[in-house]
Amino acid sequence: MDLYILIGSVISILVGVLPLFFVKRDIEAFVVAAAAYFTAIIVKAVIQYSFLSFFEKPQIPTYLAYGALTTATEPGFAYVFARLVKGDSQVYGVALAFWENAVLVGLLLLPDAFILNYTVVLTTLLQLIIIKIIDRTSSLLLHYSWGVTACLSHRKNNIKYIIVTAPFGFVDSIAAYADLNHLSFSHMFILFSIPVFTLSLLSFIVARKFLYS
Repeated sequence: MDLYILIGSVISILVGVLPLFFVKRDIEAFVVAAAAYFTAIIVKAVIQYSFLSFFEKPQIPTYLAYGALTTATEPGFAYVFARLVKGDSQVYGVALAFWENAVLVGLLLLPDAFILNYTVVLTTLLQLIIIKIIDRTSSLLLHYSWGVTACLSHRKNNIKYIIVTAPFGFVDSIAAYADLNHLSFSHMFILFSIPVFTLSLLSFIVARKFLYS
């Protein structure tokens, strides 16, 4: 058993599911969010695999490409599909985060925990837990902000809302840097977790300000 993957998946599922208890149940918004999110993921995957050698190189253009791709696709398709959301925009944002956290990096990775086998180091495990919680919370804040501002852009007939929050997708440039350079957990916390959480929190604050202005 790979305890690292198991705990990481459980944390992802919890971060994806717990916010559901704080918003209204809206099946339609979740279906629309699924369509928006997985369309973006498929488009990203097709582009990345089409230029695989480029996206595997640890270089500045590659890091920027990852960020640009996320900025164009995830908030982009959130905006495209948002016109179908009739209910609370916050539910749409939480639903986008649910499909990433609870499903894509949670449930779908869970079987790997029982297939692979690694020796667990306690200090490394504790570092992983901290980084994973921060990482998935950042994802929640970011997707929430995209869902809210995508809906606001349609309802107020002003694209500025999603235009303001979309560039926060460049946090994936930081993620690409951390991943392609195989940073240690200690370096991950400083060079990845803290910057990404800070930017995601800023995006969340901006979205909330738009929502209640």
